[in-house]
Amino acid sequence: MKNKTVLIIGGAGFIGSHLVDVHVQNGSQVWVYDDFSTGRRSFLPDVPGLHIVEGNILDTDQLVSVIQRSDPGVVYHLAAIHHIPTCEKMPRQALNVNIVGTESVLNACAENRVPRIVFTSTGALYDPAVTGPLTETTPVKAFDIYSISKLTCENLLRYYADKKISEIVVARLFNNVGRRETNFHLIPAITAQLVAGNRSIKLGNLSPRRDYIHVEDVADALYLMGKMKLQEPFDIFNVGSGSECSVRELVELFSDVIGELLEVIPVPELQRKVDRPTQLADATKLRLAASWQPERNLRQALDEIWKENLEKENSIKAIP
Repeated sequence: MKNKTVLIIGGAGFIGSHLVDVHVQNGSQVWVYDDFSTGRRSFLPDVPGLHIVEGNILDTDQLVSVIQRSDPGVVYHLAAIHHIPTCEKMPRQALNVNIVGTESVLNACAENRVPRIVFTSTGALYDPAVTGPLTETTPVKAFDIYSISKLTCENLLRYYADKKISEIVVARLFNNVGRRETNFHLIPAITAQLVAGNRSIKLGNLSPRRDYIHVEDVADALYLMGKMKLQEPFDIFNVGSGSECSVRELVELFSDVIGELLEVIPVPELQRKVDRPTQLADATKLRLAASWQPERNLRQALDEIWKENLEKENSIKAIP
């Protein structure tokens, strides 16, 4: 790493805020760039020396200015529209933010000769026909707006790396779970019903299995990707737990967490027409390259999520 300064674009979001925590704990000088459309200032630690800049990734001039001022050794690019239903409802906005926004980040980094860029992609890129563990060499197949945008971004990143502008590390993330979730994915949907007092949980597809990984393990992995030695100027690493859980099993875990029996009610209108049956990460490559391995589990994450939501509910009730 050129120096201990990092710029985290999307640093006030779900994953980004946890990455900020890791860098602060390790003595990094941290700059956060976020438009706060989903991220929250309350997610960020109140510590001296943390620089927070509100801005949009489509504003290349402002990005150039921030990178000039911060002079980072690493730029983390986490900003994107992640929620798949939102991407499908607003494809133009999603493609603009995810693809054109990434090109804007790359241009700003190129102008300032940033040594390394770490980009968060997705394990959803892998071909759904592959049902075994997914490695970085597994064939990819983009089949929705979100995966199309991320695959296009990966191609852009490889292009910039080939031009020797920056070293680029791509993190293909699987299903992140933990505190500070900002998108209404499956677990927030379950939690919202539980907090509302429902014990008959209405959901869509119940059989798909996913690799759920604790968001703090993801943050640890991204931190290491910013400093690890690379064999090539462009490389891709899976970030997953290596174990799967179905939607039904997830509800059973929630039942154990809250200590109450839960009923699952399948709702046809909530079901996805296309939903891959399995999505299991093989993260061996990252384990070998960075001596990283998950230290937390899904049950721990659900415990923390439930406590977080109870605290929110109690604080709301306490307001006169």
